[in-house]
Amino acid sequence: MAMDESRDEELVHQSLDDEDENAFEILYHRYEVPLLNFFYRRVRDWETAQDLVQETFIRVHAHLGTLRDRKKFSSWMFSIAKQLIAAHIRENQRSIETTPVDEIFETHMIEPEHRSPVESIIAEEQLKIVRALAQRLPESERSAFELRLNNMTLEEIAKTLDISPSATKVRLYRAKQKLVAWMEAEYPGEFDHIFLEKS
Repeated sequence: MAMDESRDEELVHQSLDDEDENAFEILYHRYEVPLLNFFYRRVRDWETAQDLVQETFIRVHAHLGTLRDRKKFSSWMFSIAKQLIAAHIRENQRSIETTPVDEIFETHMIEPEHRSPVESIIAEEQLKIVRALAQRLPESERSAFELRLNNMTLEEIAKTLDISPSATKVRLYRAKQKLVAWMEAEYPGEFDHIFLEKS
């Protein structure tokens, strides 16, 4: 088997045991673009996204020995990436706090091959619940929220609905507040892993 076709777990093993000095470099090139896309979708700045990619690989290299299941390297690496983007958001003091609805949506945006089994359940089944609940929203809030689920930016939603960005923020905030309340009331336990992280 050619080295560039090696499975992640083999490359991790070779990196840790110093069997091949190029093994970690192969992992880097394998995941550089997926990570760059992951960060850019969230920060909308290529330079910042590139910096976050570099920081991710620095941490991955430093803590590679702590990875218990080497078959889950990509999921472990993306968990580090999510920790970094969360820290970046906190440092930049974004005005709108992330809600459990956002958490589900963010997980859904991760490419399927990079999701853990639990993340796949969140991304598919729980997003279906959110979409179904969204049908109860008033038309103005539902339209804004559904556009957000289609990965539109705040500015794109405002332009599509012919409203101001501030009005768009208000509609999205109200929609998310209602959805979170319905999720807690009608699906007890289903979203606890998210709500507990927010408490």
